Amino acid sequence: MDCPAASFADPFARIDPCSAAEVAVAALETVFTYRPSEQADQRSSFRAATPLMTTDFAARWDTTGPVLAPITSMRWQQWRRLGIVLTATARLGDDDHPADTDTLFARVATVALHPGGGTPSTSLVVYIRAIRPNSPAGWRISALEVRT
Repeated sequence: MDCPAASFADPFARIDPCSAAEVAVAALETVFTYRPSEQADQRSSFRAATPLMTTDFAARWDTTGPVLAPITSMRWQQWRRLGIVLTATARLGDDDHPADTDTLFARVATVALHPGGGTPSTSLVVYIRAIRPNSPAGWRISALEVRT
């Protein structure tokens, strides 16, 4: 299928806007990679991913970003004191999802948080949905929901 969607700007220039899976993984890894010594809270990570999101979704979650993942303020402050950076890796599941269409993509993903690049300390299950207004347009994330 032909997809003339415009490329994303840096730091997402390597992401194919015509691949819902690439957009979803990039968004998840950006939203859940945390640098507490540089960021006041999780909103900073969420805001960094807004070029990959629909305008409505980004605006709606901008104020509630810190409640997206079950990370307490106490834990965030502990990571800040220790200078820990948590790098996220995301994997999209292949099973039990609605059928893809030209304008809708939905998956259940697993996001692992790696403190200091090491062994994952936390894994999250995230429902993610991407949409596009028509087949030639690029994909954008329209929903994220962490399941606890």
